[in-house]
Amino acid sequence: MANTPSSASPAVNRRVELFAIGNELLVGQVLDTNSHWIIQQITGLGAQVRRALMLRDEYDEIEQALKSALARRPRLIITTGGLGPTDDDLTFRAVARAFGLEQREDAVALEMVRQRYAYLATIRPNFSADLNEARRKMALFPVGGVPLANPSGAAPGLALELSSDPAAPVTLVCLPGVPSEMKDIFTTSLQPVLAHAIGAGGYVEHTIVLDRGDESRIADLLQRVQGAHPAVYVKSRGQKLEDGLRLTVVLSCGGDDLPALLAEVTAAEAEAARGLADLGYSVLRIVSN
Repeated sequence: MANTPSSASPAVNRRVELFAIGNELLVGQVLDTNSHWIIQQITGLGAQVRRALMLRDEYDEIEQALKSALARRPRLIITTGGLGPTDDDLTFRAVARAFGLEQREDAVALEMVRQRYAYLATIRPNFSADLNEARRKMALFPVGGVPLANPSGAAPGLALELSSDPAAPVTLVCLPGVPSEMKDIFTTSLQPVLAHAIGAGGYVEHTIVLDRGDESRIADLLQRVQGAHPAVYVKSRGQKLEDGLRLTVVLSCGGDDLPALLAEVTAAEAEAARGLADLGYSVLRIVSN
């Protein structure tokens, strides 16, 4: 049974859209683990990823995706990839073109790049720290963009306010595609941006593990539970667990009020467990996140 999960705080815009940029993703050379990891982090903060796409390194593709996202007014747009020194790393140029922004060399970003290559020169034999054109390219920011320090790489991230309307703000964040660099920025310099954009929140997930499984027999029950608890995402699926193939029912909810989330999921869990028992199912265990 598949339903669209909803937030416990629908009046607050905590919607997020995610774009993974890179030809290497779309020809199967690289697996997009970045999106999966970011979705887990965003969900854990109580926000809601509404869209996740992979895009080619092409201006038109990136511009169209960004403009469409802005028209939908999510609170946060995150891109990964395309921030490096080569010519096909064109995310900043595509952002500038999409929103009619001039690109300028950002002094803070350039210093971040300079420091990184200066450090590499101290640990690599015959390595030049000179800032050639390719390296300086990583500091060519769309005007208004704020550099995000990259603790483990040369390319700074970027945070840019796309909408100045206080009633419908939209923040764009661009992160590198190298997973270690993306994660380091996300967990350090991006944190104040996330706190401002989507605030503090939480996520509750309970999994009911059953002794045996036929999803078709429990579909009506789960539909009733979903209807009675619309803030909770109710999903059944067969899972290969450590003790064999089991039918599981997952109940989850994200938002900004953790006690309310827990109460709502617990109530939905109790209703689901009663209904499953009436259908003759035995609950082996309930796992909480």
